Amino acid sequence: MLYLLLASPFVAALVVCLAAGKDSDANFRFGLVLSLAIAVLGLPLVAPGLAYAGMFAPVSLSWFPLWGTGATVHLSLASDGLSGWLIQLVTWLTPIAILGSRRQVGSRMREFIACVLAMEALMIGALLARDLVVFYLCFEGMLIPMVVIIALFGGIERRAAALWFFLYTMLGSIFMLVGIWYIAWMIHSTDLRTVIDGMFAIPAKAQQLLFFSFALAFAVKVPLVPFHGWQPRTYSETPGAGVVLLAGAMAKIGVYGFLRFVLPIFPALSAEWAHLFIVLGAIGTVGGALVAIAQDDAKRMLAYSSLSHLGLVMVGIFSFSPVALNGAAVQMVAHGFSVAALFLMVGYMEARAQTVGLDDFGGLANRMPVMAVMFVLAALASAALPGTMNFIGEFQLLLGIFLGIGLWTAAFVGLSVILGVVYLLILIQRWFYGKVQGHSGQDPAQMTDVSPSEALAVLPLLLASFFFGFYPSPISTQAGKVAEELGAAAGAESGNPPAAAANPALAPDVAATAPSPTDPTAPTEP
Repeated sequence: MLYLLLASPFVAALVVCLAAGKDSDANFRFGLVLSLAIAVLGLPLVAPGLAYAGMFAPVSLSWFPLWGTGATVHLSLASDGLSGWLIQLVTWLTPIAILGSRRQVGSRMREFIACVLAMEALMIGALLARDLVVFYLCFEGMLIPMVVIIALFGGIERRAAALWFFLYTMLGSIFMLVGIWYIAWMIHSTDLRTVIDGMFAIPAKAQQLLFFSFALAFAVKVPLVPFHGWQPRTYSETPGAGVVLLAGAMAKIGVYGFLRFVLPIFPALSAEWAHLFIVLGAIGTVGGALVAIAQDDAKRMLAYSSLSHLGLVMVGIFSFSPVALNGAAVQMVAHGFSVAALFLMVGYMEARAQTVGLDDFGGLANRMPVMAVMFVLAALASAALPGTMNFIGEFQLLLGIFLGIGLWTAAFVGLSVILGVVYLLILIQRWFYGKVQGHSGQDPAQMTDVSPSEALAVLPLLLASFFFGFYPSPISTQAGKVAEELGAAAGAESGNPPAAAANPALAPDVAATAPSPTDPTAPTEP
């Protein structure tokens, strides 16, 4: 079933390319039906009665030998609570992106749908992969359809933004590719479990380089300060329907990389360098919110908002507190819902007026009441209003940071919650309740409210944010528990008692697999 889930979006993209004609409406309906079928196919991943009864059992198939290493790459796929819920985010954001794209894409609907489905397939592959090479191929491959979306459907500077995005993120991952090859050469395997168990065979100095090669690739994708240079420009030039997947799903795979690969493969180094990632995450959390307040463009404001929210997630992960690790998993899904809803509606405004400047609209609540209500609800969810899923995630993160690091760090990064309310209220006030402006590309008096299909794309995201705000247990007990387990070994190495307590069985395992000081095969410390 995992192979079927991975192959389905690829096949759907191929079918769209070969079977669809130039009728934009027909392509829209065809792509929407295919994407909904794929989303339904992936639902059992988070239904314990099905997912853990063998329906989605791990699979592995020998693929090709990795040149010069003695290792064979296997198409190894597996799913757990964390992968399952992030796949839900990917598979359900895909039809939402298609549903919200009608005004923004125009006559090239076939190309857009094919790119979206190909991107969906590669993101699913990255989340299911349990082989380093397979993960890398999917992790980098998903850039290609996103670049095509930006270059074909973006703003005035779309081609420059697409090239900048591709080069920036690709260059950040080249070092990880070299690192994977070195690991395969030393351990003769690229299987994730084998690599985790065999890292003691790699010298300490080489492990440091490998750690930073992996961390750099994921830090660029999150993005983490100071590797965020591509984000504001790319988000501002990408159509709203494309940013739904870029900000709502793709950025989460960068965070997922830290949880799935960096912490389990390099637990001691993760603990040693945790302070660095905490500082960078804290700078991004508060700095991103401050810069968002200063923006006069809604897309750039939301781009820096995303930088702020994911910076808080990174601080929580490297606190190694089980509460924060659980909250990180919850917040990844919650942020995907809220930021997707906001970017969708900003995209609707851009399609109507060809601008998203904060001073280009005003008084729209009277002329676009449905848009105003949905936008305010999405903003409240992003601001972590109690009763929303974002509140659960941010509360757990701040509590876990307090328990794992201390009061002052929690207080500092907690400023982002207050600042987040500020920039969102500025946006709402200027667009919907402020003085009517006449600077936009279209007369404000002619602005039409959202269509039924546009509203239908946003409503599921709002409903999910509030539903899981009152009932977060499915995500917390599945995705959150896996995140706790993935961070437990690094927590034990850090000497953080709450982190070590997340899974006490892992602490002796780490000690048992580490070579003794008298072992002649043990790598020497520099």
